[in-house]
Amino acid sequence: MKKYKYLAILLGFLILSGCAVVTSDADGIEIRHSAENNLLVQRKADNHCEKFGKKAIRVQVSPISDEYLVRSVVSTFKCVN
Repeated sequence: MKKYKYLAILLGFLILSGCAVVTSDADGIEIRHSAENNLLVQRKADNHCEKFGKKAIRVQVSPISDEYLVRSVVSTFKCVN
């Protein structure tokens, strides 16, 4: 029973932390992620924009989608000087 509890917790963290880049270039990045996962997504966008000497600013968040197993959104970030 204890094994399943730890497995369920681990699976939950993996689902919440997962994100995928939809598009990216020097001007910005779009990231699909769970609706509850905002801090890690901001960090990922910051890291992307830093490659170009810019800062990531969130400009749009899509409506919540239940397409996948978790509620997901697409956050759009603009890379600015």
